[in-house]
Amino acid sequence: MGDWGVLGAVFVVHVLAMASPGPNVLVVTQTAASRSRRAGVWAALGIAAGAGLLAGAALAGVGALLDHAPWVHDALRVAGGGYLVYLGVRLWRGARAPAAFAAGGALRAEPRADARGNGDAFRVGLLTNLTNPKALAFYGSVFAALFAPGSPAWLKLAAVAFVVANSTAFHVALACLFSTRRAQTAYGRLKLRVDRIAGAGLALLGLALALAAA
Repeated sequence: MGDWGVLGAVFVVHVLAMASPGPNVLVVTQTAASRSRRAGVWAALGIAAGAGLLAGAALAGVGALLDHAPWVHDALRVAGGGYLVYLGVRLWRGARAPAAFAAGGALRAEPRADARGNGDAFRVGLLTNLTNPKALAFYGSVFAALFAPGSPAWLKLAAVAFVVANSTAFHVALACLFSTRRAQTAYGRLKLRVDRIAGAGLALLGLALALAAA
């Protein structure tokens, strides 16, 4: 397979992996629907940054290192699972709080200088991705299958760039879709159910991840 064939395969496999629902999708859609498009986009950017770091770590051989130190991998699973459980419980407990827009479906304007809210959304997206050791294992297995020994550095950097670009485009599109007036109005009507389903989903994913280390 030529260099461009490798990059094409990275693109296709990564897009297919992102399309399957998981913590990243739950975090972006719930943030965009419950807060604003800006917050959803910042969460998406955090996830994309995490994807780039994980892809780079996989190419640097961190995945192989973890294979030789199973206790570190198990510790990461427990920590990552615990973080997802924490997010799920926080979402469940806040399900009865009022939605972040005014009555009648009018979206509440978010201050442009809301650095704290934007930073929190970015941090949640980043940590959600980074604390999932399955993501590192995915990149490690894909890159091990596609990259021949001695592959040029530019090809590896291009693969990481593809991963970041894919993740940014996909998750920002989700944020834009779920922050529309229609989506937020529907969310306002179903907030209790949506938040509790999303919270339970995150918590269950976290428990499954942590128990897999047992």
